[in-house]
Amino acid sequence: MKVKKIAALAIGAAMVGATMGFASAQPTVPNIPKDFFVNADGTPNVKIVVGSNAAAMDVASAADIAVALGSLLYTSKQVDVQGDYVKIKAEYPPATLDSWTIYAYNYDTMTNDHGLTINGSENWATKYDELPGDYWYNGAAYTGTYADWKSQFMVNTTIADKDKINGDQLIDWHITLSNVGLSSKDPSSWDQSRPPKDADLVITPGNVTVFVDYVLYNYSVTKPEQTRAEYPEWGVPADYQNGTEYYIGDAENVAAGGGTIVSTYSNGVGAGGTFTVFGQTYYVLSVGNDTFTAGLDKGTAWYQVGQPQAIEGTDWVVTALDISIIDQRALVKVENAVTGQHEDHVILEKDTPVTLFSGAVVLTLKDTFVGVNGNLIAEIAAQVDVKDHSSGDTVTYDGKTWEMTIHTDGTYITNITLTNKDTLEGNPVDIFGTYDLKYRFELKSLNEQDVGYDIDGNGAIDDVDRVVAYAYIDLTEKQGTVKEIELKPGDQVLGSDYYVSEIHATAQVTTIKPVTEPITVMDYEVDVNDPGSNLILVGGPVANSVTKYLVDNGISNVDWYNSPGDIEYLQGALGGYDVVIVAGATRNETRAAAEALMQYLAGL
Repeated sequence: MKVKKIAALAIGAAMVGATMGFASAQPTVPNIPKDFFVNADGTPNVKIVVGSNAAAMDVASAADIAVALGSLLYTSKQVDVQGDYVKIKAEYPPATLDSWTIYAYNYDTMTNDHGLTINGSENWATKYDELPGDYWYNGAAYTGTYADWKSQFMVNTTIADKDKINGDQLIDWHITLSNVGLSSKDPSSWDQSRPPKDADLVITPGNVTVFVDYVLYNYSVTKPEQTRAEYPEWGVPADYQNGTEYYIGDAENVAAGGGTIVSTYSNGVGAGGTFTVFGQTYYVLSVGNDTFTAGLDKGTAWYQVGQPQAIEGTDWVVTALDISIIDQRALVKVENAVTGQHEDHVILEKDTPVTLFSGAVVLTLKDTFVGVNGNLIAEIAAQVDVKDHSSGDTVTYDGKTWEMTIHTDGTYITNITLTNKDTLEGNPVDIFGTYDLKYRFELKSLNEQDVGYDIDGNGAIDDVDRVVAYAYIDLTEKQGTVKEIELKPGDQVLGSDYYVSEIHATAQVTTIKPVTEPITVMDYEVDVNDPGSNLILVGGPVANSVTKYLVDNGISNVDWYNSPGDIEYLQGALGGYDVVIVAGATRNETRAAAEALMQYLAGL
């Protein structure tokens, strides 16, 4: 008995599997040309025929086919377009801001720096392992050892326009790098004599400084400018006259440009002023003797009565409870949305800073007015994390800690120096998130026989490579730059004699062809002798009389009564017109065939 039940279950499972296989089979769509469905002018070339005995699902299938067919009803052509401008783009690799040669072994450094005479008695290196260890730059010549170079290495560079004072005036960074070391990535191959082939830079604390000068000057630079061209055939010399240009900059800018100070533009940053350090804005409340009190500046915002509003980038929320336009006063509530600290009744008077929560928040009422909708509004400036700052304090930037040395004149902050507290290591070393400091080694070889010259002066042109070598430290941008320029007709193409005369382009214009008459008809509306267009017949011979006509006349060869869902393409079947039959033995199988035809139309 158990055996029979098991056998019955096995047969049942096999039948279910067979049924599932039939239902999941994807009907195959024959190769039906696009012009069967649509004319060259984008209008439909086919009608969809639904049987009068069709089930509702057949009607739905016909509707879906009609929607899919609509995606083909358009025309497309390429047209010429005349434009107003053309945009050209240039991409530049990361620029090298500064580069320092720290080792050089070549003909010049052998003869000039070491006083050697290349006469065969000197042993010119032929490979990396023969490079001498005393061609490092010692600050004056390429005659030092690695230890000499490291102890003497000190370079300065300026990166323009990196910070700001008082909102918009840009300030330069004057950077000093010193005592930079190398850490070979293959320590076993480096004895600290010749330069390593690949190495990390190591800068210990105190050896990177950023000097930021807030005292700025109006200064002039006078240079000779050519006012008359030279005509040597007639003996006419060029003529020059001094031209003067004016700039704003700090003392180092003046000295580097050979300028003359005209007047003081800025004495520094005083109380009520702002300045940035590594892009973070500070609002100065007071200045002392090499000290100042400042908070992170959050700018000003408008506060409407009864509308809580967070100070940008903080958890502090300010709510204006009442505003007096006449008295220029505001009553506010201040609370921390995370910690719950709060002050419920804080009176603000115009231009008078109010310090709250031991300097965590400073609010200053700047103005009061009536908004366009009649609401009372207070304009309030905010600073947070107000602290007293003195030399030795630190700031953090990009995960690194920097120590500040502050100089003031009692009224203004005149300059700040930032010094690294962390060891900076790698190749490249990240510099302020914007620049890379890189170590680079270069080895070149040249064979005497390749150039036909006795390089080492031994009296013979040998088949031997002689090498030269260099090591560098480069300061580069992290990323390249992209520049875009718009050119209009009449503009000169940069760096050439060409001008833009006309701007032409081509475009693909698509015109949708709306359907203006029914494309879905009933089977009894079709004249089988002259249907007037190609036909898509939805449903088999039971549901659709036109399909039955084709079956009865032996034109259709599919066994529709047992079909798992088929698509049959018949050329010239009715009055010279083509016919596609979409059908199956059941309404579900007809539906599957219709879905396959929809996918085919999407592919066209």
